[in-house]
Amino acid sequence: MRPKRKPKIFTKAIANGYWLQMRLTPWLDIKNGYVWLASLAISKSRRQLNDWSRLRKNKRVRQLNLSMTGREGPRTLAIGLRKVKEWMQEVEINDVICLRCASAKPEKQARMYYNWFSKHEDFVWNYDSNERSFMLMRKL
Repeated sequence: MRPKRKPKIFTKAIANGYWLQMRLTPWLDIKNGYVWLASLAISKSRRQLNDWSRLRKNKRVRQLNLSMTGREGPRTLAIGLRKVKEWMQEVEINDVICLRCASAKPEKQARMYYNWFSKHEDFVWNYDSNERSFMLMRKL
């Protein structure tokens, strides 16, 4: 039976009235599996997060795409990467999870991810500097 590759969404309340939402969506079909795109957003408005996760084209989503995490950054990064590790166990073998740096300041976000991976993570992430993305492949 063929595995189902349905999008996964995770929402969590964090300090100071903020909400963290992560989504994992099948992005590209490759030869032996799929590339999953993991993305993260933080906002005080649940409606704004839900519009973002449903890929709506409105003012709330545009404002969210232009912002970074602010003071909640390091904590939310840790929460998000723990969730990506959990999702890594759920995806099929030979599937790839990709974290793209597509915020308002992609260079700063890429530096933050790179520093985090080099100091705190023991698994190997491949970094593509042209696309500013980190990729992890699940193997046997």
